[in-house]
Amino acid sequence: MHEITTKTLNTGFKSRLMEWGFSDTMAGYTADFSSLIIILFLSVIVYYIAKFIINKFLKQLVERSVSKWDDHLYEQKVFTRLAMLLPALVMQVSLAPSISKYPDAIKYIELAIHLYITFIVLRVIISFLNAVYHIYGDLDISDSKPIKGYVQIGKIITWVVGGIAMISVLIGKSPLTLLAGLGAMSAVIMLIFKDSLLGFVAGVQLSSNKMLHIGDWITMPKYNTDGTVIDVSLVTVKVRNFDNSVSCIPTYTLVTDSFQNWRSMGEAGGRRMKRSILIDLGTIHFADEALIEYLKTKNIPVDDTPKWVGTRTNLGIFRQYILEYLREIPNINQDASLMVRTLQPTPNGLPLELYAFYVPPDWAEFEDFQACLFEHILSVLPEFGLKAFQTPSGRDLVLSGGLAEQEGEIVK
Repeated sequence: MHEITTKTLNTGFKSRLMEWGFSDTMAGYTADFSSLIIILFLSVIVYYIAKFIINKFLKQLVERSVSKWDDHLYEQKVFTRLAMLLPALVMQVSLAPSISKYPDAIKYIELAIHLYITFIVLRVIISFLNAVYHIYGDLDISDSKPIKGYVQIGKIITWVVGGIAMISVLIGKSPLTLLAGLGAMSAVIMLIFKDSLLGFVAGVQLSSNKMLHIGDWITMPKYNTDGTVIDVSLVTVKVRNFDNSVSCIPTYTLVTDSFQNWRSMGEAGGRRMKRSILIDLGTIHFADEALIEYLKTKNIPVDDTPKWVGTRTNLGIFRQYILEYLREIPNINQDASLMVRTLQPTPNGLPLELYAFYVPPDWAEFEDFQACLFEHILSVLPEFGLKAFQTPSGRDLVLSGGLAEQEGEIVK
């Protein structure tokens, strides 16, 4: 019944085209393939209707559901990619009746449909594996027994099997025949394309694990590399160093060797500041009322009720001042670790360390901030009766000798 109706429509459309001045041959071709265009248009409409139903009604059902597994299936686009199969199925059913007089055209169109279906099925499987990984990640056991490696292996197997299936469709051979031929050539292929295969596997691992992106700042001392990634290819990764030279690193070495990626520095709360100055031990003493009153006259806030024993020293008051000073700086991440502490005393003095995180993590801006901060610290140290330790220079020794001679003359 369907075939008779299609033939009737084509015949009527052909007659109308001939009335408009088309030749008999051209009118026949136009009438026959116009039905194919209509079917293609209807297939697209079917897809968008299915997509609308998924995004409108199925999404509401997923959001109302108590379980989380359907949320992950929706977020990973499993249902949307399943809907992409509908146009191919509509074309597959309607193709032969519409252009039955053109077997060669049917053959090539069916080949394209089979390739399309195979590719969409691969994407559905990959999306489903992603959903399984996220569903498993919600379980408590996922922390002790992760399955990310197994999911990645499943993706690789899926793409390999899917690639073989698509090639077999193109060449019109059985996948088993193709596998047998590849088995005989595997040793030669691995020898010739060793770097490419290693780079491909490394690229999959780098991408799947999000280890490397273009624009990341990486450090790899083994290859004297310290700069920004500008290109990631199958075989090499190009890094522009900070001296504007370019390092080309084999992609697989980023998996086999260790490297440091600074991208998470900004994602985790800013660039870390961990610097210290040496305080002269001879200048540390208890803070008397005179010092406190002097600091107040300089508009330096002083905590008159110390929380811990020993903070009434001039160094303790100075530490509290620097800590409050850092808390007032907008670019300091107040949610991350923030402290001003003393380290183990050394023969060169007592290290006073500042530990904080600065945002945004721009290198030049960060270095300028550190310079301004420590210039302020060194400038305000004498107000607290403190001095930074500095190894005596020749000039210091000369001056100290002159002072000693003057003191001797006064004694005489």
